Amino acid sequence: MAGKDLDINSMNLLYPSLFIKPPEGDEIDAREICSGLDFLGDDSDPVLTNTYTTDAAVDGETYSYSQIANNIDTARFNMYFSDWYDYKLKKHELAKFFMQKGMYRIRTDAEPGIVKFVRAGNFTIETPQGQDNVQFSIPFENPRGVKWSLAYSDQLMEYDQNLWQVGMNLPNGVDLKYHYVNQHEFQIYNASDIDLDPRERYPIQIIVTGFSGSFDMVNETTGDEVVYTGGLEPSDQLVFDNLSVRKNGELVNGDTNLAWIRLKQGWNSFKIYGYKPVDIRFHFRFVYLN
Repeated sequence: MAGKDLDINSMNLLYPSLFIKPPEGDEIDAREICSGLDFLGDDSDPVLTNTYTTDAAVDGETYSYSQIANNIDTARFNMYFSDWYDYKLKKHELAKFFMQKGMYRIRTDAEPGIVKFVRAGNFTIETPQGQDNVQFSIPFENPRGVKWSLAYSDQLMEYDQNLWQVGMNLPNGVDLKYHYVNQHEFQIYNASDIDLDPRERYPIQIIVTGFSGSFDMVNETTGDEVVYTGGLEPSDQLVFDNLSVRKNGELVNGDTNLAWIRLKQGWNSFKIYGYKPVDIRFHFRFVYLN
C-alpha cells in the first residue's frame, strides 16, 4: 500500500464515512475535502456478462464464457454552505479534488478492510435555491468490477492492525501463513469470493529465495506446476509474477515451463520438490464481489 492510511479505529464516527486515497497523496476522510461535507452512503451492484456464440444452421445460442464486468459505485453526499459565495468556493474544492486524472482508492467504515480502485465520473451539483445545503451523487467507475482486500496476504493478520475485518472469509481460529521457510509441503488459503487466475488479471506474486539448483513446485489443488531450470544460487531471488518469471529482476520465461499458478477459493495444497533450503512467500490481494 502506497501512501499513509488513516487509523479509522480511533475515530468517533457518528455518520457513514468514506475514506479516499487520491491518485497522488495520502488517504483522507471525505469530510476533509471541504467544510460542511457529509458522506451519506454508497452502493453498487455486481455485473456479470455472459457471452454466447451463434451458428446459422442451429437454433439458439451456445454459451462461451462469463466475465465480471465494470460497474458503478454511486456515492451520495450532502454539502452545507453559508451563502452563495461559500457555495461556489466549496463547489470548486470538490471539482479540484475529484477531477484528477488517475485512480482513486476508496473504502468506507462499513468495510474498512476492503477497497475499490475507481475513477470519478461526471457529476452535477444543482444550484441551490433558498437553502443552505445541497445533496448530490458522484458515480465512481470501477473498471475491474470487484473489491480488493486493503492489505496483501503476507501482511500481519491481526484485526487491531486496521487491515482486516469480519466478512472477509477468514477462517476463525486459524493461523494463516503466506511465508514459509524450509517447508516443502504447505497450504495457502485464498479468502477471495472467487478463484484467482493471473490470466484474468488477478495478480499473484510468489517470491523464492535461498534455493539452489532447479526449482519445481506444484499446486496439488489445481494441478498447476511451475518449473525453473536455469539454476539458482541461495543469494538469487526468483519471482513468479503473474504470467512472467524474473530472476534478480531479469525476465527468464525462456528457462521455465511457461506455466503459472492459480489459487482456488479456500485451501490450496503446495509441494516443492526436493529437500533443499528454501524461503517462499505468497503476495496477493483477496478479491470480493460487490
